[in-house]
Amino acid sequence: MTGNGKSDIFILLRDKYITLEDGIMKRDWRGIGLIGVILVEFLAVGFDVIFNGSRIVKPIDMETYVFRGTDLPLIAATAGLVCYVFYLVIRAVVVNFRKGETAAKGVTRKLNPKFGWFGFFGFVGFMGIPVYMVQGQVWPFFFFVFFGFFGFFYEAKMSCTLMDERFKEEQARAQLVSYRTGFGLLWVVAWFMGITGGHIDIRYVALIFTVASSLIIALVLFLNSYLLYKYDTEEAE
Repeated sequence: MTGNGKSDIFILLRDKYITLEDGIMKRDWRGIGLIGVILVEFLAVGFDVIFNGSRIVKPIDMETYVFRGTDLPLIAATAGLVCYVFYLVIRAVVVNFRKGETAAKGVTRKLNPKFGWFGFFGFVGFMGIPVYMVQGQVWPFFFFVFFGFFGFFYEAKMSCTLMDERFKEEQARAQLVSYRTGFGLLWVVAWFMGITGGHIDIRYVALIFTVASSLIIALVLFLNSYLLYKYDTEEAE
């Protein structure tokens, strides 16, 4: 091999090293950014408690609430934290799905099992109990949908699996069972609401529908991946 050839190889390796280093630095900056917005959130909470009489920390009556300039730090910090977390989640999902699209044809997408950890966000839905008791709001219960993300643990185990005729049959079978279960439960909820809807307060109707629909969606998402993994491993045995 000539000296020029060695030089070319050295440059390629060096470029590859720089690319890897840049990727690590980008991930570090995203982690530092998350720590930064969380720190700002804690400082804003302290400011609201000490200098603003806990106007935002305490439950707010939106009918009598009047905005003040001192309310802005905690509102802005909370909005920034939520937006940044959503950015990280959406970016991670988009990047992974793009990798899945570039996989070879005839095999399942390659999925990182770390996405399954997003399922723990489903426990945030239980925060809806105190929120509903204090403020009468039901939106936190929508976090129950994240329980369906636990199915990514099973889908990741089947990354790059050959999609032959047997696999496609199992996939169709898993989808049929999961969707049938979801629609069956949804029909039960709708039937129950139709019978009792006229005898209970509209607030309870919204509560029941929000909780039930969120859990049903999560169940369908989870079963779709879990049953496919179950059927595929049973056939392998």
